[in-house]
Amino acid sequence: MKKESINFKNLSPFLSHFYTLKNIERSGWKNKLPIDKGESVAEHTLAMIVLTVIFAEYNNYSLSKTIKMIKMALIHDLGESIIGDHTPESIKLDEKKQLENMAMSHIFSKISRQKIKKKYLKIWNEYEDNKTFSAKKIHSIDKLEMAIQAKYYLDSNNKINKKDVKPFFDSALNYIRSNNKLHLDRNHSDFEKWEELDEIEQIFLYLNK
Repeated sequence: MKKESINFKNLSPFLSHFYTLKNIERSGWKNKLPIDKGESVAEHTLAMIVLTVIFAEYNNYSLSKTIKMIKMALIHDLGESIIGDHTPESIKLDEKKQLENMAMSHIFSKISRQKIKKKYLKIWNEYEDNKTFSAKKIHSIDKLEMAIQAKYYLDSNNKINKKDVKPFFDSALNYIRSNNKLHLDRNHSDFEKWEELDEIEQIFLYLNK
């Protein structure tokens, strides 16, 4: 069967949302830390993809599982290209989820190839449901990246002290401890999954020394 070439004209409207993320700052940093300019959502997404690849390599994930998790990390904040970045203090969780789902439906509608559109929608729904191991791992990596970025700000900016970044560490660690234990059965077949999720918690504790 002849390979279908990429039509950039059709792809451009979808691709533009990723470029928009380059201009959207992660609002929590600027609101709570003495910095002039925080990282962009695109920079956060890139770091998450790097962490996802590292965990995949160290834990010997299959290629298909690795690619799915990379895609999940890639699109997890894509809705913010439309709704912007909101902190928990600025919007209710249910309202944010509703806005994100509406935004993602609009963004995916711009994918011209139906088969690809369905794949991304399935990955997004899995991430949102947050019940599978892959989804929980990406949610955990999301919080881990925030903690690593907080540590970076602490180490590189003499205006920032440990008290400033402590709320970021605390909220991330509390999320990890509560979220990772939900929906996964503590049985023998899940033993390695529990070890991996606990591994992220140990990284938090190391960063927070």
